[in-house]
Amino acid sequence: MNYEELLKQISKSGPGYRWTITILLSVLSMKSAFDMFVTNLATASVPFHCAQAIVDNQTLSWTDVLANNSFALNFSIEQFTCRAPRFWRGADGLLNLEDDFQNNSSSAAATGTEKCEAWQFNPDHPDRWTMLIEYEMVCDRQYLNDRMQTVLQFGVFLSTLVGPLGDLLGRKTVLVAFCYLNLACNLAVVFVKDLTAQMVLRFFMGCGDPALLMGLILITELVGENYRSLHGNMFWMTWVVAYSSSAAISYYMLNWRHQMMAVVVITGLSFATYIPVLPESPRWLLTRGKTRRAEKILRQVCKFSGCPNALDKFELTDNEFVNSGEDSASSRRILKCLPKENIFNADYLITLAVVTVNFFTAAFVYHAMCFQRDFITLDPYLNVLISGLLEVPAYLIAWQMINRIGRKPTTVITMCFCGLGLILMPFIPRDPSVVFQAHSCVAIAVKFSITVAYSELNVYGSEVLPTTVRSCSLFFAFSVMGLGQFMAPELGGILSQVYPHLPSLLYGSVTVLAGLAALLLPESRGRAMPNTVAQMRPVGCRCGGRGGALSTGSALNDDVISIDMEQRAEQPKEEEDDEDDSSQEYPGGSSDEEEIKLQKKSSKPKSQSKQSDQMKVELA
Repeated sequence: MNYEELLKQISKSGPGYRWTITILLSVLSMKSAFDMFVTNLATASVPFHCAQAIVDNQTLSWTDVLANNSFALNFSIEQFTCRAPRFWRGADGLLNLEDDFQNNSSSAAATGTEKCEAWQFNPDHPDRWTMLIEYEMVCDRQYLNDRMQTVLQFGVFLSTLVGPLGDLLGRKTVLVAFCYLNLACNLAVVFVKDLTAQMVLRFFMGCGDPALLMGLILITELVGENYRSLHGNMFWMTWVVAYSSSAAISYYMLNWRHQMMAVVVITGLSFATYIPVLPESPRWLLTRGKTRRAEKILRQVCKFSGCPNALDKFELTDNEFVNSGEDSASSRRILKCLPKENIFNADYLITLAVVTVNFFTAAFVYHAMCFQRDFITLDPYLNVLISGLLEVPAYLIAWQMINRIGRKPTTVITMCFCGLGLILMPFIPRDPSVVFQAHSCVAIAVKFSITVAYSELNVYGSEVLPTTVRSCSLFFAFSVMGLGQFMAPELGGILSQVYPHLPSLLYGSVTVLAGLAALLLPESRGRAMPNTVAQMRPVGCRCGGRGGALSTGSALNDDVISIDMEQRAEQPKEEEDDEDDSSQEYPGGSSDEEEIKLQKKSSKPKSQSKQSDQMKVELA
C-alpha cells in the first residue's frame, strides 16, 4: 500500500477526522477576511463638517459660536468641511459671512475661509466610534483611509518570500508561528493609540499570511485525493462567511476597538487548538526521514478515524518517500526550474506572461471593488453584505462553467464582461438619495463576473503550465498577483483625485485587454496537463501555426496523433519494432513525420480505422 492509498482509506473510514482538520484550518481563511473588511468598514466615510469658525479674527469652536452669536442670514455649517468659515460682525451685532460662499468650501482658494483643523462627525448612531473618527481621516488626512489597507496588503505581498519555509521547518511549525503573529498584532491593535504604531502592527498582521498557505497545504496532505476538492472549497467558504458577517459585526458593535476584539475572540479560540490538535504532515516527515514521528502521527490519525489496522499495510521503512532524493536536490531545484530551453521557449514565455497578466488583473480589480465602500450601494455595511453573499453563487457558477464550456471561454467571457461593465458604470446615472438603483445592478453583475474569473484562474493557470516548472511559474504569477492586491487600495484613491471616474475606466480597459490576451492560451478541459515544456500545446490561433519549434499546425492534429500513438501501443510487439523510434516522441516534430504516422494509421485493420475516424469526428 502506498501513501495515497493509506490516506484514501483513512479519509473514507473517518469523516470526523478530515472535517475536524478542515473546520479548524478554515478559520485561517476567516481571519484573513476579517482583517480586510472589518478594517475597511472602520475607515468608512462618515458625514462631517468643520468644527471651527473665525469670528473677529479669533478661531472659536463652532459650539461657542452658536451659543453666543446670531447670524444675519440663514447659515449651515454643514457646507463647510475642510475650510472654516470667516465672519464679520455688523452694526446690529449679527454675524455676516465674509464674501459669498460659492459651494467651494473644500478648496484652498475659497474666499472667506481658512483651513480647518478640527471636525465634528455625524455618524448614523451617536455612539458610533470608528477609526476614521478617532484619527480624523478627512480632508488632508483622507489618504489614511486607504493607507490602512495598503500597509496590510504590503505585508501580505512580502510574506510570499517566506512561504518556502514550510518545506524547511515543517507545515505545522510555520502555520502556528505566523497565525499567532497575526493574532498577537490584532490584539495589540485594540490597545495601541498611536496611529504610526497602528500602521506597523497592521503590516505585521499581513506578514502572517503564510499561515493561510500552510493551511491549504496541510488539507492537501492530510485528506485523501477523492475528498480534496470538497474540503478545499470548504476552506474558502469560511472566507465568504467572514466577508458577509463583517458587515454585521461593524454595524452592531459601535466601537471599532470592540470589533477588533471580537475578531480576536472568534478566531483565537480555534487558534488555541492548533498546537495540541493539528498534526504535522506525515508526508513531509517521511520525505525528511523522520519515520518514527510520522508513524506516531499516522497511528493516532488511524485510531481517530476508526481504522487502527490500516497502517499495518503501509511499509514505513520502505515506501515511495524513502531515498526520494528530494533533500539532495533541493539546493539545485531553483537552478533547474528554468533551464535555458525553457527561458527561450516562446510557447512557455507567452503562456506564463498571459497567465501572470490575468492573475494580476483579476486580483487587482477584485480587491479594488472590495475596498470601494460604495461600489454597489451607498450604504457601506449593505455594500459589504451584498459583496460577500455574491461569492457563494459565483464559486458554484465558476465550477459549472469551467466543466461545461471550458476554462478558456470562461476566462475570456467573464474578464471581458467585467471590463465592459466597469467602462459603462460611470455613464449610468446615480442618485445620491437612493441606496439601491440601476447602478447597483450593474455593479453586482461586474463584481460577480470578476469573482468567477478570480476563482477559475487558479485552475486554468495550473493546467496550462508544465509540471516541471509549474511551482516556480505559479510562484512568480502569485507574487505579481500579490503586487496587484497591494496596489488596489492605494491606486484607486490617487486616480480618483485626478478624475472621479478614471479608476473605473482604467480598470475596465485593463480587464478587457487581459481577457482578450487569454485567447492566446490553449484550452485545457479534458486534456492531460503537460509534464514538460516540450509537451506544451502551441499558443495562438489554432487556424494558423505561429511558426515556433513546437507548433504543429492545429490542436486537432495533436489530438489525432496522440490517439494514433495510443493505438500503436496496443499493437503486437513485432509491429512496434518495425516503427520508427522518432514516432514515439510527443507530437511536435516535422510535418513529414506526421504524414508517415497518418499513413501508418490508414494501413491498420478496418475496425481500428473506423474507430479512429469516429474519435476524430468527436474531437472536431
